[in-house]
Amino acid sequence: MADDDDNPFSGIPFLGDIASIFGGNEEQLWEGARQAANQLATGGKLEHNVDPVERHRLSEISRVAELHVAHVAGLQVAPQLEPVTRSGWATSALETIRPLMDRLSERLKQPDPASTTAQDPFAGLLAMMSPMTVAMTAGMMAGHLATSAFGNSDLMIPMPRVLIVTANIAEFANEWSLDVDDVMLWVAIREHTMHAVLAEPDIREQLDRLLVEHVDGFRRGDPMDFGELELPSLDDASDPQQLQAQFGEQLQRIFGNPELLLGVTRDEQQTHLETLICVLTAYVDDVVAQAGPRLIGGFGALSEAVRRRALAGADYADRLLGVRLTAEARDRGDSFIAGVIERAGREGLARLFEPGGLPTPNELVAPGLWLARLDLPL
Repeated sequence: MADDDDNPFSGIPFLGDIASIFGGNEEQLWEGARQAANQLATGGKLEHNVDPVERHRLSEISRVAELHVAHVAGLQVAPQLEPVTRSGWATSALETIRPLMDRLSERLKQPDPASTTAQDPFAGLLAMMSPMTVAMTAGMMAGHLATSAFGNSDLMIPMPRVLIVTANIAEFANEWSLDVDDVMLWVAIREHTMHAVLAEPDIREQLDRLLVEHVDGFRRGDPMDFGELELPSLDDASDPQQLQAQFGEQLQRIFGNPELLLGVTRDEQQTHLETLICVLTAYVDDVVAQAGPRLIGGFGALSEAVRRRALAGADYADRLLGVRLTAEARDRGDSFIAGVIERAGREGLARLFEPGGLPTPNELVAPGLWLARLDLPL
């Protein structure tokens, strides 16, 4: 652990805590990230293990969903879904994204020669930014996502196991006055389908490649422009608690923007990654729409509630990992799937899983063009 004399924030309690948690070697950094993720996921409260009764109920629901997904989509679905706590999901999500974050950290270890941070009021934080801030950002993202995630689909990066956060499902069902078993079944259908889709070799290869390209697109930016942030003066502060509260309020605004926190920027738009996420999301939604009404009463109202939840979801992970889907992007994906079905029936959707079968950004708005390309002789 770094000595306090080397810690530029040792005199400021809030910042000193951050620096102490994330100080040390690489493994200590990621242990700090795990602690931060769990703290955010649980809100600092004691978290109980998943109730055995709830575990058994999910097991039964999972089997029902598995059979219907296999029947509707003809996909090889995953084995049993695994119920986990919020902190358990956060830990698994953090482990999943770590290779991408390590890659980002390596890119940012050396600052851009054309950029200086001498005038930046947070120059000390910038100096610690890589790899400490990358680990911190990843931990915050995983913990924040865990407070609302239903399952792996909320991350959109394949995990080794299909995890379901039953506490979030129960909370969502209560907020929307929905039957918790209906919501659990809806989630099970979606998670089985998404896991099967992402397990398709060509899709997995393209997703992995595009995520790496997205991360590689970040570069060290110019000195941070904090815009309208009103940074308190250490000289004028007579109340340490007030000073800490002011720093905390301003830093929350910084921490809510991963690009600002990491001091990075992106020049190019990752349209191919967005297209892939659009199509996969719309395809999975179509499978859920086919299987769900047979099993779930009030399916339409439930689906609308879930859709609103998705559109109001965390922008943090979207910006960092490039899986942002606006309402317009979702509509484009839905229109593409509908266009394929209109022209080639639902069996035409199976062509998405052929080698080279994923549409380009231009084909996303022209499903007929996509079908014509696939029919061209090789």
